[in-house]
Amino acid sequence: MSKLDSLIRQAEIIKLARKRAFDWQTLENHLARKEEDLDRDLIISKRTFNRDLAEINEFFGIAIKYDFKSGQYAIDTEGSSEQNIQLLEVFDTLQLFGKRGKVPSYVFMEQKVAKGTEHFSTIIKAIEQGKRIQITYGKYWKSETEERTLKPLALKEFKQRWYLLTFDENDQFKVFALDRVHELNLTNERFKVNQQIDFEVYFRDLFGIINTPGNPVEEVILTFSELKGRYIKSLPWHASQEILVDDGNILTIRLQVKIEYELISEILSHGDEVRVDAPESLKEIVRGKAGNMVGGQIK
Repeated sequence: MSKLDSLIRQAEIIKLARKRAFDWQTLENHLARKEEDLDRDLIISKRTFNRDLAEINEFFGIAIKYDFKSGQYAIDTEGSSEQNIQLLEVFDTLQLFGKRGKVPSYVFMEQKVAKGTEHFSTIIKAIEQGKRIQITYGKYWKSETEERTLKPLALKEFKQRWYLLTFDENDQFKVFALDRVHELNLTNERFKVNQQIDFEVYFRDLFGIINTPGNPVEEVILTFSELKGRYIKSLPWHASQEILVDDGNILTIRLQVKIEYELISEILSHGDEVRVDAPESLKEIVRGKAGNMVGGQIK
């Protein structure tokens, strides 16, 4: 049995577990159908299945455990993380189109620019070894580039864009968009971090990346049209999102976040399908920017 068959089978096990709890017979039936559809060797013994579960836990961070009371396998939500689930989406795409050699003409994929993921291995190595990196960086608002020497701390994704979290040459915390990094090199110069940043806390009250010091966390209340509300419920904006009204006509939610540029931009992107109910300061900001969109000054 090939390694590719094993990966395909493990992906199918995860997808089945994410839908519902399952027993051994259900799994066998599922793999038998997929074996025929995909023309792959997927039927396995229970011994191989147990090895698959261990590898799924190690690679995807998803723990699938057997419940003796129900006689079924299910995802252990407390012991699992779905952050790696995007790997499944990438793998499914490669699996579907890989054998063809190209994407079929009837499949229209979004044209995406490079987002700097080619630098991942170097950045991760630098973080793990505590080594500085040198980058050539081009800011969005400047045509020229600049050379920077940084202490890399972590990577963060937001809206399909990756960001590098660092301390700069003056030990100031800085964030760099990876798609603006033209060149990145690992140095042999090691560094120590004098101040620790708890990134879980740092990003907890943010929608996005920007975190202005001293900017308070505020109660933001937004109301959406019925159709738009369905999307907002299926893909929440923030961990603090709380539904206040959901009556089939509108959806009103409450967020506990800092009001930063990225939140304002997201609200404006939904046009007349969203209304800002609170706070007053946010209402004024959105009202002003909406006015600028129809003949006002571009800022």
